[in-house]
Amino acid sequence: MKKSILLLLFFVNLNAQSLTVKVLDSLSFSPIPFATVYFSNSSGIISDENGDFELIKNELTDEDSLFISSMGYNKISFSLNQFKDSIVFLSPKPIELNNVILTNRDLSSEEIIEKVKAGLTQNYQTDLSENKIFYRKEYKSLIDKFEINKFKSSIDSVDDLLIDSLLQNLPKENSSATEVLSYYYGNLEEENQKINLIKSRETYKKDDEILESLNSKLEESLKKSLKSNSYYKIRSGLLRFSGDLEFDGLWDIDSTNQEALKKAKDAEIKRKENFANSIKGRISNIYSNLFYNDATDLDFILKSNRYEFSSPELTYLGNQLVYVITFQPKGSKDYKGTLHINSDDFAVVRIDFKNVKSLFKVKLLGISSDNYLVEGRMVFSKLNNEKYSLTYFQVSSGSKAGIDRPFKIIEKNKFVKGRRKQNQISFNLDLIVNALNNVELRVFQSKPIDLNEFENLTEENKILPEYEDEFKTNFWEEF
Repeated sequence: MKKSILLLLFFVNLNAQSLTVKVLDSLSFSPIPFATVYFSNSSGIISDENGDFELIKNELTDEDSLFISSMGYNKISFSLNQFKDSIVFLSPKPIELNNVILTNRDLSSEEIIEKVKAGLTQNYQTDLSENKIFYRKEYKSLIDKFEINKFKSSIDSVDDLLIDSLLQNLPKENSSATEVLSYYYGNLEEENQKINLIKSRETYKKDDEILESLNSKLEESLKKSLKSNSYYKIRSGLLRFSGDLEFDGLWDIDSTNQEALKKAKDAEIKRKENFANSIKGRISNIYSNLFYNDATDLDFILKSNRYEFSSPELTYLGNQLVYVITFQPKGSKDYKGTLHINSDDFAVVRIDFKNVKSLFKVKLLGISSDNYLVEGRMVFSKLNNEKYSLTYFQVSSGSKAGIDRPFKIIEKNKFVKGRRKQNQISFNLDLIVNALNNVELRVFQSKPIDLNEFENLTEENKILPEYEDEFKTNFWEEF
């Protein structure tokens, strides 16, 4: 994720003999002035007030090492023969100053939490706002089990041998990633959300040649055997489903068929709308789970009586003096974690959280689901207004889904005279999939807007992700 964000900020000439390097805070992206830069040959320099320093390669050897440090941050080091970056992140290092910090406040955790509650309206941006947001989602699925047995088909070319070949060559692991830059407008109310996408890209693992060949064979068999105006019935034991039978891209479009061309164009527009609405829904879900939203599951502040809090400790987070308080659920609540609370205005500026039990677990009639992991972090900062707003969000989640049931897929067609039933495929499916997600959101700009501005905004989403085999370094250069 960090490399992707760098692409929004800098373009690097990797072959330059001298290199201007910027030192930034890894959370706030603020420059770190006067950081100490030194080398293993005992020479050294200091970054300027903007966090910049110049690295002149011909004055050093590849055997030298580079060290960068600053008060309140973790020190990092690099081997110069591998160092080619134009930006370096230092991660904040809380420094306990128990023997130095002087305060006349002697507050308990309960008193601090009550002050946090009292200051929610004053401290946090809850009105309509415009936010420039970078959103990234990484997805990985691991197939723990995939078996098909008792397979029968009325389509001769779709037989046991084809299905067995598909199963044998099916990758056990699939991964993908999506990145989106957008303007996002709204407040904490679900109906007050709008989005305008700027640019997006996507990468995923393509099928290998064997699997692609088998998929082509299956597609060709279906094209010959199924009718495009068919509908289907799916039965799984006593369960039944029905709907229109559509296979996108299965049948070629006749360039002289205006109706088909219009349908394809409308489908493309719909795809773009659906993609924008999907991203808007994901971002909206993040904002709806902020700890000060009434609808949140992370209610350790709003329903503090249901949690146990540790004694507060004073420390530094960057240049902020903060109270650090850990929390545990008393009873049926789902999350534990750590709060960082500004000691001046009692605003929560960082939250780390993790579930203490499965958030949802069920097994019934051969279907199982287990949402076993949710852990993440939220960071709040003051951007372009006097109030705090979300500037960073990250969450990792894991869930397992399984199904062990018989299925029948029955093709029917009401335009065929006589017997409507055309084809049938039946099998027993035994499948267990482990899905792992990592979501990150960074807010680069945020400013309040009024209701009139919001109502006059038009969503014009004509963006679909550009597919890339790998994320190229210059994709975000223009931003």
